[in-house]
Amino acid sequence: MPENTAVRRLKSAVRARSLAEEGVALSMGATAVVVRGARADTVWRALEPVLRAGFTRQALTEGFPAGGRPFLEGVLDQLEEHGFLREAEEEHGLSEAEAAAYPHLESLTGRPYAALRALARSTVRVRSSCPRLEAEVRRALGRAGFREVHADTGPGTGALLTTRLSVPGREEALHLVDTGHGVWVSGPRNASADPGLVGRVRAWFEGLGAAAPGAGEGPGLAVTRSLVAAQLALALVAEVARGANGDGLPGTPDDPEFMVTTDELVSEPHPFVALPVLDPRVEAPLPGGGAAPEEVPDRLDSVAHLWDRVFGPVGEPRPDELEQLPVGLARVDRSPVVGAGTTTAAARMDALVAALHRVAWPEGADRGPGTGDRARGGGSVGLGIGLTPAAAVGEAVGGLVVGTSDRWKDADPPEPMSAPARRLWAALTLRFGTDARLSCQELDGTGLWRVAVLDPAGEPLGSSAAPGADAAAREALLRAVARVQYARGAGGGAGSGEPEVAATRTGEVSSALARWADETGLVRVYAPGGADAWARRGVYTAVAVWT
Repeated sequence: MPENTAVRRLKSAVRARSLAEEGVALSMGATAVVVRGARADTVWRALEPVLRAGFTRQALTEGFPAGGRPFLEGVLDQLEEHGFLREAEEEHGLSEAEAAAYPHLESLTGRPYAALRALARSTVRVRSSCPRLEAEVRRALGRAGFREVHADTGPGTGALLTTRLSVPGREEALHLVDTGHGVWVSGPRNASADPGLVGRVRAWFEGLGAAAPGAGEGPGLAVTRSLVAAQLALALVAEVARGANGDGLPGTPDDPEFMVTTDELVSEPHPFVALPVLDPRVEAPLPGGGAAPEEVPDRLDSVAHLWDRVFGPVGEPRPDELEQLPVGLARVDRSPVVGAGTTTAAARMDALVAALHRVAWPEGADRGPGTGDRARGGGSVGLGIGLTPAAAVGEAVGGLVVGTSDRWKDADPPEPMSAPARRLWAALTLRFGTDARLSCQELDGTGLWRVAVLDPAGEPLGSSAAPGADAAAREALLRAVARVQYARGAGGGAGSGEPEVAATRTGEVSSALARWADETGLVRVYAPGGADAWARRGVYTAVAVWT
């Protein structure tokens, strides 16, 4: 049936609140829509009874004054976009169990009565090593409207409790409850699990040093079990609702979201971000990226899910108590990684990228450039990560060329230091009193320069390569200053202090290296195996090899 002639209704949970001359606020749960205009409140009061009784868009629009039709169309578009409308289905009186489930179903689907019928036909099998939790879950499922709830005698998954939901005509869905170390998880609430996801959740608990499932019964755990059981029931109801519409729930994310509950009854949703290890031996096309935020803080905000305080694959990059002058420093929680940059925000991004390298290719985590002259992945391959495609390519190319051991020839810098480079040099030698010298080299016929900042023993404090000696010098000096600055704060000399600062590419050098690789064709760049899963989460990866 065409959309404009389908009979629709305003969902019963939608409520309206007048904003006087500003308009009217419409809300359902945590979602709100503001219809603006001096007469919006008056128009809404006349329109609401029609929307609740049932309407077709075509008839409603045709019967509206011509001058107000654009306003009406805008209101209907907002209601549709935010899921405030449902189909006008065949309705019936609700039983006690259906009345309990209906509000949740109506918020999730445009066909709540179809979802109620599917709920009544569904079968749930519950398997648990904790009889008391199993009893709580079975009671919660019964109250939610599931008529067939049975004990499951099939093989276990290692989790404290699992449920297998069977809805006629659909694949079986798996959900779980697990606990340990004072933390309970239930769900996922936005998708079905699979055995691999259950295994990753179990591995997460084991990584915490969590207690064995079901251990540690203490005060308040009976209440906790009831809350967790109710949350699991809501997740299964949502799974049924997902199939009531042909298109399922809108906007289901790539990462499953679990309810996380503590013994103190703190309960909130958290995304379980499981990034695959990248395989540089697999060549894939470089994924395209949408327009990334221009400002570094906005880029960091766009990937905040990566350091979710419960399930994040890396910790939050924070300045903590580290010195922020003359360069910025940041540390990653739960990690030995420290990042550096011209600002604190840039240092946070740098630390995040360095920590992600350890997740991406853990076998090569100790081969990052740090503040020395080693390339990520050695010298025959460069491995790059960034919050934009160009940043990932630039870091991969930079890691490759810096780590190349031959073809570099000593050369004098073609021009005096720029003012930014002189400021970094003064910070290193005058402010910090470091006895250092610069080494400049040129790569035959390529237009690339490599600059290293050396200590008196000839060991590199920082190095960089770029299509320009001054750009390479600035990045090398940034790394050297960051290393000495961090070591001083740690109470040691230039070569001491753990963790070591692991600076990545600055934006200027990354962009220049990416352009150089594209223009010269001397380097081949591709995406590693698993790159798409990272790109969907706002992180781009690249591998660079010589042609």
